[in-house]
Amino acid sequence: MSHFSKILVKFKDQSCLVEALQRFGFYPQIHDKPVNLFGYRGDKREQTAHIVVPRHQISHASNDLGFYWNGSEYECFISEYDKSFGLAKRDFGLGSQFLPKLQQEYINLYLPKLATQMGGEVVQTEIKGSVTTVRVSLPTQTIRR
Repeated sequence: MSHFSKILVKFKDQSCLVEALQRFGFYPQIHDKPVNLFGYRGDKREQTAHIVVPRHQISHASNDLGFYWNGSEYECFISEYDKSFGLAKRDFGLGSQFLPKLQQEYINLYLPKLATQMGGEVVQTEIKGSVTTVRVSLPTQTIRR
């Protein structure tokens, strides 16, 4: 039986997280109240999540992938097996690079949304290896006294 690890990730926006998962070919289930995750044998686990990628979408030997909303950000529940094996796409498992790649996709969706909410826009995105630099133009404010 695979052990689930709880990993705190800085995912704060549900729609961006769901879309990032969809870019990997997953169709996550969204729940108002957390539901139990299931292991590769179909056994109910004690871990619960609000966003669930069912195990059958990951691979035939995978466990559910879950994201639990703790009130300020999502905690990721991923099994040791799924964290170790796979190619980070539907039907091929997750693998060791899945979470960094998911975070990258999330950032690419979240930063433009955040910049727009602040009245600005993304003017340049540059990717060098595993580092992404995003330049944002925000309106300036003049304070009169």
